[in-house]
Amino acid sequence: SGWILIGTAAVIFIGASMDARVRALEARTGTEVWSDLVEAPSVAIPAVYTHEGRDYVVFVAGGNPILKPQIGDQVVAYALGN
Repeated sequence: SGWILIGTAAVIFIGASMDARVRALEARTGTEVWSDLVEAPSVAIPAVYTHEGRDYVVFVAGGNPILKPQIGDQVVAYALGN
């Protein structure tokens, strides 16, 4: 998982699920606050970075053919905040 502090809320980004969804969880409660469907399960740790003052989270959605036959080669970035 990866995490970032947005304002006063700590958010955990995770892609470690077999349903090909990437998620953001509120760190204190574990409540899902966002999700999106990607090409294949994201089994890598997401990266969080800042570019020109804006924060982003990036997931690699490649899957794992040992665990599930759904594989891909998608890299997807999401802008965070406003």
